[in-house]
Amino acid sequence: MLKSLRNISSSERGRGRPVGQEAGARIMGVGLTWDRWTRINAAKHGMNKEHIQQSLQRSILFRDVDASDLAAFSEICRIQTVSAGGYVYRQGEASEVFYIIACGEVEMILEQGGKGTCIVGRIGPGGHFGETGLLTGKPHSLSLRALFDLTLICFDRRTFRNVLLANSRLHRQLDVILAERLRVAFLDQADTLCSLSPATESTSGFEDVILMKEKVPHLIRAKGQTAKWQKAICESPTARRTNIVINRLAAGSEPFMLTGEAGTGKTIIARQIHNQGGRRDGPYLEVDVRQHDPVDLYKNLFGNEQTPFPFVQSRQAGYLEQTCGGTLVFTHAELIPFDLQHRILQAIDSGTFSHTDSERPIALQSRIVFVCNQDLDHLRGNGRLLPGLLALFTKQHYRVPSLREHKRDLPRLIEHYLERFGREFGKKIKKLSPETLGLLMNYDWPGNLAELSSVIRRAVMLARTDEIIADQILLGLPKTEGKWEFNILRIGWINRILRSPFFPRVPQMIVGAILLLAVITLFFGPKEAERNLGITLSWSIGWPLLFFSFFFLARTWCSVCSLAMPGILMQNVIKPQRKLPEIIKRYSGWIMAVFCILLLWVEVVWNAYDNPILTGSIILTITLGSLLTSVIYSRRAWCRYLCPLGAINAIFAMPSIIELRSNRHVCLNHCETHTCFAGGEENTGCPMFRHPYLVDNNRDCIFCTACIKSCSHRAVHLNLRLAPQELWTLQNPRWEDSFLIVSLGAIFFPFALHRNYFEMITAIQGLGERYGLHLPDPVVGSLIFFAMILIFQVAYYLMVTLEARALRVNKKLLLPLLGYGFIPLVLGGYLAAHLEFFVRDSWNLVLIVQEALKLPVATGDIRLISRDSTAVLQTLTVIGGLLASMYATYRIVNRVLAGDNLESRMVVLPFGFLVTLAVLFIVML
Repeated sequence: MLKSLRNISSSERGRGRPVGQEAGARIMGVGLTWDRWTRINAAKHGMNKEHIQQSLQRSILFRDVDASDLAAFSEICRIQTVSAGGYVYRQGEASEVFYIIACGEVEMILEQGGKGTCIVGRIGPGGHFGETGLLTGKPHSLSLRALFDLTLICFDRRTFRNVLLANSRLHRQLDVILAERLRVAFLDQADTLCSLSPATESTSGFEDVILMKEKVPHLIRAKGQTAKWQKAICESPTARRTNIVINRLAAGSEPFMLTGEAGTGKTIIARQIHNQGGRRDGPYLEVDVRQHDPVDLYKNLFGNEQTPFPFVQSRQAGYLEQTCGGTLVFTHAELIPFDLQHRILQAIDSGTFSHTDSERPIALQSRIVFVCNQDLDHLRGNGRLLPGLLALFTKQHYRVPSLREHKRDLPRLIEHYLERFGREFGKKIKKLSPETLGLLMNYDWPGNLAELSSVIRRAVMLARTDEIIADQILLGLPKTEGKWEFNILRIGWINRILRSPFFPRVPQMIVGAILLLAVITLFFGPKEAERNLGITLSWSIGWPLLFFSFFFLARTWCSVCSLAMPGILMQNVIKPQRKLPEIIKRYSGWIMAVFCILLLWVEVVWNAYDNPILTGSIILTITLGSLLTSVIYSRRAWCRYLCPLGAINAIFAMPSIIELRSNRHVCLNHCETHTCFAGGEENTGCPMFRHPYLVDNNRDCIFCTACIKSCSHRAVHLNLRLAPQELWTLQNPRWEDSFLIVSLGAIFFPFALHRNYFEMITAIQGLGERYGLHLPDPVVGSLIFFAMILIFQVAYYLMVTLEARALRVNKKLLLPLLGYGFIPLVLGGYLAAHLEFFVRDSWNLVLIVQEALKLPVATGDIRLISRDSTAVLQTLTVIGGLLASMYATYRIVNRVLAGDNLESRMVVLPFGFLVTLAVLFIVML
């Protein structure tokens, strides 16, 4: 073997360079012989024969080769140098040389055409590459780029095949290495297949503007994907300021931070900065911190030290190595553990990092970007980021404005989406109706650009002409999929009942007949409350059953409410098409809250429980309001935006054990008619103006089942649920809701006192007369009534203010949210109070019927269950409401912290408020 080796060596020296060294000729240049080039480079890099042998011996491939063979190999090789950043070869070039790394390090790059590039791994000193192409005769499948100044020991194709492979020890070792590489490739493929979901939903529509949350980070190097997004932005002050920041950050290489609400396009801006900067040719990697276990994130970020087998480190290269020369973006960076933050800060300061199992320094050549949904002041206040990182990002920070802050850009953005989705669905949408544009401009877009793209996409799907109309705009964020739910429509007899044309018509007729009988007796029956059938049906039976239904049936009572029936019948004749004024829609929460409080004020202070005429007047007033609104405006505008009873139903239906929701994937990707909302030939659409796709709470759904009947895809579900998660996941919490909830908690006390309430009024009147004040009963009662509301509102506001300080958040964020956590307790209090009224007074119905039929009437105090049993049930009801409220409040506080650690001291104030309220409820009962 050595003899043949010497013959090849001497013959090739005679010809001046090894056979087949075309690649070497390109590097040497014209007029430079192989021997001279080798001597020059060997002298320059100190690579004499002895050094070459030592370098070969360090390689795992040559470790078992005899010293004499190594000496012979060193005579027929050549030395090649590549400067940092240069390519040894490019993907697709012909394979001509086998390489051994003597000094330096290379990275392996997979070029994916228009999809960018991917860093496969690194090879350090002693590693080798190029043998695959030589063995298969195919072009290089990867590009090799020098990370540092590189010195390579090179063997041409003929030498590799005829000399190196002729060495049995070397050949055996190469077989082992190739087998190991095959195993690694198999594991990589298995990892990829296991990471794929069984079904991928189409997100076409806004992935080019808003990057969707992904389960695994992906590498891209796109140069033009954000061009359309940037073009679509109108030249508003906000847009110009954003472009100035993009240009400024793109000009540097320092780490930077982007903050802002979800859906504002922070990752798009990060990618645009990458594409406009000097790193545009490098990889771009996004890592969603939420999708990684802290330990795995640490390993994935820094990687492992390479094994002796070349290419095996492709499974060990960390994100910092994969993004060498590019950009590494951490989304939800505030969730990065502190120890990992320390390592990142140390790497940025020192410019080096090391693998998880090594202390060997590696140059940091990635640009680090933090993307957070919390603003900088909040991050500084809650301590989620290290002071060193905050100081680093202070000058390199930009808060991406929400869409509602630059609504001037809406027309151009809408135009962009119309064009984009028009192409997708094969439609030519040219314009929006003026009403539609006004609707979009008046909306606050809590989901920002992501929500805008989704809304326009649905509108284009629904469009039947070249114009988008208001009925095709479905505003609101879809409900997130929940757990612990069972669709009770799977039960055959329930499904048949709810899809039957007799529901809710038959229940409406029954309730209507009973209500008509009650109203007649209220106005024309006995004046004594205990003998009046209408009073018993209204306050002793109807009102308690209404509250009992909230927990079990949500707002189903509204669907069978006969107060709205006259208006519905008139709509069938008149068919009004007028829309409710936007100002009423905008302030409907406050309007309904005020109406509700006034209704309860009349009920309690003016003692409607003992006044048949007043009770009948309340019923007729609500019916008249519904009738007038239905005659003027379409659908059930009164129930949705004005009804005081609807306000109570809406609030107390939220903790119900049932919910009506839709399969949003089916609605978005398969339904093209949306008759459940827009209506069709057989129905007028949702009477509450809400698409099931957008329903995320029981507040806005009356369970009329119109959508269940009209949905041909069976996408509407009626779920039995374990926990009312809408209390802490509500997309659009409203301050007016919390105001009404706290007011209902205050009104409970004069309501629960009932007859004792008027004794209190008499006592206060007597106290006033001592000082010469003669106050009528309604005045004193009103003062007590509204004073209770004021006291509770002030107490709630102070509690929220102190809680906001404890949580280090803005109280404006907490004020509308925390009230939803109190709903179960307040509902529990009212259920307990009405339980007593029901078991005590409902038997009057039997007595009244006996009296009307001239039958003997029983005397004495007749109850359905004993007072002691009632007290136990009342206490358990309040305690159950308290526990549910404590859990809901805990989840709300956890939501406000947005990933921060929740400590027990942070819920002391709201829990104390709830416990105090529960104790007062039990005492008053």
